[in-house]
Amino acid sequence: MTGRNTRRGLLLVATIVTCAVMYAGSTRLARIVKINMTDSMPLGVYLVQAASIDPQRIVVACPPAAAARLGLENGYLAVGSCASGAAPVLKYVAAIGGSEIRVNAAGIAVDGHVLANSSAHRLDRRGRLIPRFADGTYRLAANEVWLYSPAPWSWDSRYFGPVTKDQIVGAASPMLVFAGR
Repeated sequence: MTGRNTRRGLLLVATIVTCAVMYAGSTRLARIVKINMTDSMPLGVYLVQAASIDPQRIVVACPPAAAARLGLENGYLAVGSCASGAAPVLKYVAAIGGSEIRVNAAGIAVDGHVLANSSAHRLDRRGRLIPRFADGTYRLAANEVWLYSPAPWSWDSRYFGPVTKDQIVGAASPMLVFAGR
């Protein structure tokens, strides 16, 4: 199958799974589902529930308003349910309150450990300048979270900095995920 046909097929499967989960109204499962069709996280369907926000957990979060506006204007984000009008993003939690974050042109380090593929691009795929979070060393406040994806073009905290816990919609658990991207 071609890339376009593969995406269409996977979207169909994701839609069917989403409908099945939402139909299961008599269960105690949360009825919030996130379908990821981006390159920043594994393609698939994720169940979103309330849970503790810990490092390495996958979460769904609303980007800060300014980042959401830029993401919408430049096509990095879809229209969605966040207060900004953008769709929430699906990312790993790289760090939580109390963690030390070091940002520089080489990438992001959390408590001295460099995150893979974490350097920010200066230009996007269309050649437009992308503002990135300022170089420096930061200590996250108790209510802050650093979002990250190892995908090189991920729209995450490397560009907009930490988010607050109230911007987290919930923790995401993979329901049906497709490898190979």
